[in-house]
Amino acid sequence: TARAAIPAETFTDIPAWAAEELNDVLAAGIVAGTGEGVFSPDAPMTAQSFDTLLRRVYALEGTNLKDDFYATVNRNWLANSDLPAGLSINGPFRGLSLTVQEQIASLIADIVAKPQAAGTPEAKIKALYDCVMDAEGREKAGVAPIQKYLDAIEDAETLDELMASEIALRQELGIFTLMGFSLSVDAKDSNRYIVSFGSMEPGMEKSFYTSGGAQKDAYLRYIETLCTLSGMGEEQAKERAALVYDAEAAIASAMMDAQEYGDVDKTYNLYTMDELNAQLPNVDLRALYAATGLKATDKIVVADVGILKANAALLDDAHLDTLKAMARYALLASYGGVLNKAFTEASYDFAEACYGINARQSDEQIASNQVTGLLSTYLAKAYVENHFSAEAKADVENMIREFISVYKERIQANDWMSESTKAKALRKLDTMKIKVGYPDKWDDTLDGVAILSPAEGGTYFSNLTSLQKAFLAKRSSMQDTAVDKTEWVMSPYTVNACYDASNNDITFPAAILQAPLYDVNAPREANLGSIGYIIAHEITHAFDNNGAKYDENGNNADWWTAEDYAAFQKKCEAVTAWYDGVEVYPGIVANGTLTLSENVADLGSLRCLMTVMKRDKLTDYDTLFRALANTWASTTTRQMREYLISADVHSPDKLRCNRALQTLDEFYETYDIQRGDGMWTEPETRVSIW
Repeated sequence: TARAAIPAETFTDIPAWAAEELNDVLAAGIVAGTGEGVFSPDAPMTAQSFDTLLRRVYALEGTNLKDDFYATVNRNWLANSDLPAGLSINGPFRGLSLTVQEQIASLIADIVAKPQAAGTPEAKIKALYDCVMDAEGREKAGVAPIQKYLDAIEDAETLDELMASEIALRQELGIFTLMGFSLSVDAKDSNRYIVSFGSMEPGMEKSFYTSGGAQKDAYLRYIETLCTLSGMGEEQAKERAALVYDAEAAIASAMMDAQEYGDVDKTYNLYTMDELNAQLPNVDLRALYAATGLKATDKIVVADVGILKANAALLDDAHLDTLKAMARYALLASYGGVLNKAFTEASYDFAEACYGINARQSDEQIASNQVTGLLSTYLAKAYVENHFSAEAKADVENMIREFISVYKERIQANDWMSESTKAKALRKLDTMKIKVGYPDKWDDTLDGVAILSPAEGGTYFSNLTSLQKAFLAKRSSMQDTAVDKTEWVMSPYTVNACYDASNNDITFPAAILQAPLYDVNAPREANLGSIGYIIAHEITHAFDNNGAKYDENGNNADWWTAEDYAAFQKKCEAVTAWYDGVEVYPGIVANGTLTLSENVADLGSLRCLMTVMKRDKLTDYDTLFRALANTWASTTTRQMREYLISADVHSPDKLRCNRALQTLDEFYETYDIQRGDGMWTEPETRVSIW
């Protein structure tokens, strides 16, 4: 609570006589006025204000499991936690990524410390690392590697000329700044690829553009800085930043809300090339399409029609200055970090000003992270060999199969679904593919890419361009091929897990399968409360409000009866209401609509865990619930909390513990929670969905 306190300066009516006495409670984050930024010293405290104050004290003190389970279980960790440089949010789950970075950095350090045989994966890793570390060469080059593209953008006198520079960027650098075509899996036929079209999008989340204030100023400064670093005068840079911001704000106002991007009914919008060109009549889309190397098609999907229409209003000669500003900024944002250090420092300054995050890292950390991201296949192999065991892989695969069998039992016992819908749900579970640790076959795209060291004439920029073009060429070549459903959407060293609705599979990379989230030697209840929670969560995504629209083959198809789907929607509405408006940190309240899909997955996961406990005659609920609370412990800045509450489809970590547990009778029974305790909710209000 103290770390996420409402800034004292936002209270406009603190009386002078009380200012000193209130310093501590303001800093602790427990002040509850009569409104946002209003202390109301002369008004009596309302029941609502008192309740808010009480709950903030529960969270601050963390001394009673019955009042705030999350704060109490994690009290010592929260009190002693920090936010290491380079990490936006820390915690057992979130912070594990830092451990993995250090593990991979150690592997890279061993490789770069000695000569490597030419052409080997190790040689490529060393060459790219040395190029990123070549600070002197990058400083000397400055913006020269992209100067001709900057000039082409600035010299454009018509939209046609600007689009010619866009085509050159796609062909020579493998990027687009204003619009472009790519391939994605067809939601209606998951065995095939479909062409998709994307156009200019806001650089920040939708709500950012209506909040204004210091964050807006920080963003404008960031855009200005990139422009000046690329050789533009200060006044012109300010003008360009304003044009970018205004254009992004206009697009943001027309775009969908964050939660809608998971809804296939809203993102699967088909156009022919003629229909798409009719939307953007001033642009030669066929010329842009030809630059991709893709074969002709009259089936193009657009994810957000609102963004398309907002772009249409900007794509003409009258808005040429705005389009040039957008293109320049997009190019600099894409490649600035590859150029001299000032661009990287600018991004660090922005992260600190906007989110209160110290993102700064050493040159060695930056080089290691860049190699990790760009040569992921090579490093993933080494990571798995050094940090993952066959025993862990087999154990987690068995755990997943067990959870799937539990879901079958729960669906069969479900009293609100018809037998026909149940049969299709069970078929979806029967065909769900399991991916644990690492892929059965590794991607070989990197094998055909030459990575040159500084001694061989290579640079960070030239190697990045080679990699980008190779991956795009590989992607384009897949247009008429069947989708390879054995491919992974995550690297084995990603600290995360996912359910892929278009593939009906769940993926658990090796990196997440380690302490503190998983330990093959830990008590079973401890693993159930950590990695078990995550496994059951991902399975439930097959049946959340978004996953429910895909069948067992990964196709967008209606497999529900009308009555069953109506009952399901009613349950989803109850879940939305259960989370909506709950204060998580002082003045920061949950958005139940934004987080619905993830909340459904959390609640379904917990019901699954309770079934496992009973089926296996396990009785140590305390260990399970504490492990769960430990998993979601986290710390970050207030600015980051405010950003996440408006942009993240996951509920804040505290709610993934407290609010989810409040739906379980077993939780109340374990701790003898009664009416009047802070964690109590009336039995009839407790929601369930799976």
